[in-house]
Amino acid sequence: MAEADELLDVLDSQGNKTGRSLPRPEVHERELCHGTVFVWAYNRKGEVVLQLRAADKKIYPSVWDVSAAGHIDAGSTPLESAVREAKEELGVTILPKDLTQVAQLYVFEPWPGGKEHRTFSTVYIVEVELDPAQLTIQHEELTDVRLEHIDVIQAARAKPGHEKVYADRDARMYEPAFAAIRERIQGKQNA
Repeated sequence: MAEADELLDVLDSQGNKTGRSLPRPEVHERELCHGTVFVWAYNRKGEVVLQLRAADKKIYPSVWDVSAAGHIDAGSTPLESAVREAKEELGVTILPKDLTQVAQLYVFEPWPGGKEHRTFSTVYIVEVELDPAQLTIQHEELTDVRLEHIDVIQAARAKPGHEKVYADRDARMYEPAFAAIRERIQGKQNA
């Protein structure tokens, strides 16, 4: 579906639908709040799948980012959208029951031209054992994938210049997910 044909539900800052659905470009141009999802796919070693964003992305081009992410289409739920984005961007089939929601956030991100990308974002984690070389990636959105340990990512994001390597997203996109992943891994090791 072309971006101009994609409808997004307009939300308030609490994530409630306002009753309006508008084309994606209009939502962005008018800086209206809308829904997004972020999926952190991790393995039992504490490594997450990172995607290298395509060079032509409006925000965070050519840097490593969350495993899969995207907008919530009008009429869809965050859970449905998380499943869809994992399939579209990585070629991975995830069942809704396997996703764990770890955060819901009202986020402002810089947008080209001095505008703001205003979203109500739902963050999920999902444990998957996979080989990045076996993934079928969506080349319009990303150019590569790799596994990286969450400790390495957190240490790198604490240093100046990290935004040249990793998406400089609000820490709330990372911290709740990484804390939940650590808790899950420790729970399994202690079981």
